[in-house]
Amino acid sequence: MRSQTLTSFVIVLSTFASASIPTQHEHGHGHDEVEATPIDHTQLAGVELYDWLGTDGYYTEDFSNDELQKLVAEGLASADPDIVNATIGSLSWYAVHSLTQRDELGNPRFDRGLQSVPGLKQSLIDVWRANKNEDTYPLTEEDFENSVEYRNEQLVPVPTLEFAWSFVPSMLAALFPKDQEVHEVLWDGYDPENPTTMLDWLNRGRFTTEKATKLRLELLNATDDLSPIYAAIGLGFTESADALAALVDRLETDPGDRVLLAHLIDSIVAHGVRAIPHLDLLRKTAQEFDLLPEEGETLVRPEGYGIKADIGIEYRTQQAIRKLEDFVENDSEES
Repeated sequence: MRSQTLTSFVIVLSTFASASIPTQHEHGHGHDEVEATPIDHTQLAGVELYDWLGTDGYYTEDFSNDELQKLVAEGLASADPDIVNATIGSLSWYAVHSLTQRDELGNPRFDRGLQSVPGLKQSLIDVWRANKNEDTYPLTEEDFENSVEYRNEQLVPVPTLEFAWSFVPSMLAALFPKDQEVHEVLWDGYDPENPTTMLDWLNRGRFTTEKATKLRLELLNATDDLSPIYAAIGLGFTESADALAALVDRLETDPGDRVLLAHLIDSIVAHGVRAIPHLDLLRKTAQEFDLLPEEGETLVRPEGYGIKADIGIEYRTQQAIRKLEDFVENDSEES
């Protein structure tokens, strides 16, 4: 139950962030179905300001990059622990958006350069180490339930001040990908009873270490809904023969549901020309699961989709197959 609670929140957060970001009063799906009054950010300060930055402010033109970086630095250096925690909470939202809000070229739509805030990485690591111990971590199911809340007229959940520190590994991974010190922090937070969260962190940070690959290979054939998906995603950007072979084997022996299959195809194609021998298999399996449109039809890129959501998987599958077909064509021209 504990792992399911956290995993559910990860999915909700990522799925919400995958959609385009409207302004606060345009979200239109508040937790209490009540239309909120537009927030005047010029009247905000302290915790309320940082809550607004996380859900809206970082993604608007109300502040310049320099102004936002200064606000983050001031928030983390505040003598008020609530403001420090609210700042960390805002960064957890920013980290999610930095991964999910990307253009067709894969570039972040909202890059405010917050990684360049002096001492940001070390400040977050210090917060993690100061709070994480055998009594506080792993969080209990009750703690997980209490780790997010709606406050200050926000229409989306924000980390509670008490548990903001528990979001540090996920934001470190997103903000400082492939960083060795961050890699160590992630493993410090690894909970064997909740491996999906670890897979998510490793994927956010684009880690392809031997340790990360070993965990992905072990969990690619797990029986739960999420671990194989996160493992497949990570093995897609792991440039090794073992990673590709494992993905193909899973697709051949047990492709799972349509969502997992779409991720498997995506990840196999991510291996480039080495995936060419598997083109016929990918086409055949995709057709069997109705993941390809009628011949000649070009699907439109969806606004967004979540890890487990059955939204946009046909588009992604068509794009992956076409990409592999292009590899085949280019390879034959060069021969």
